[in-house]
Amino acid sequence: MPSTVTNYSSKININYPEVGKDNDSQGFRDNFYNIQAALLVASNEITDLQENGVKLTQENDFNFNTIKNAVLQNTSELAPTTISITTASSYHIVDYSAGSYHRYDISYSGTGTYASFEITNWPASDLYGSVKIQVKPANTSTCTFNIAGGTVTLLGSNNFPRQYNQTKPVIYEAWTTDNGANVYVVELTSV
Repeated sequence: MPSTVTNYSSKININYPEVGKDNDSQGFRDNFYNIQAALLVASNEITDLQENGVKLTQENDFNFNTIKNAVLQNTSELAPTTISITTASSYHIVDYSAGSYHRYDISYSGTGTYASFEITNWPASDLYGSVKIQVKPANTSTCTFNIAGGTVTLLGSNNFPRQYNQTKPVIYEAWTTDNGANVYVVELTSV
């Protein structure tokens, strides 16, 4: 997109005043006006770039605008700090907007531990959103795990809630295209 500075800078007479001619003051006024107008437009465009341009040294919010024809190399996804679940029958919010990979350590013991998760802040309808949830039981006591909210469909032969009696991580991927009204879940690990 061309700069509108040229709307004014192209009207500046760089040969004014002309040597050996009677140069009236209107030529000076026209040049000064066009210089001032061009500088004002340039200032506004630079300010817009400073406020809205993509920056390499800070976080950028694209406000749901589409980035097309991009090639990604050596990129990462945000994985918030592991949360330790220390109370029985715990209910936890998994905030989609906080990162793509959420980790939970179930660090209490008992005869029947239970953790339920609800994913919030999904993208708007007609946008695909995906999040991974890692649950790591601390011991071999039975751990019950559930994903709630909207209509949750666990793909495969199992249903929620799931029970585990192991200490290795269990990873699920959940996704939606309708702002979380229908959430599909698949287990990425085998137990």
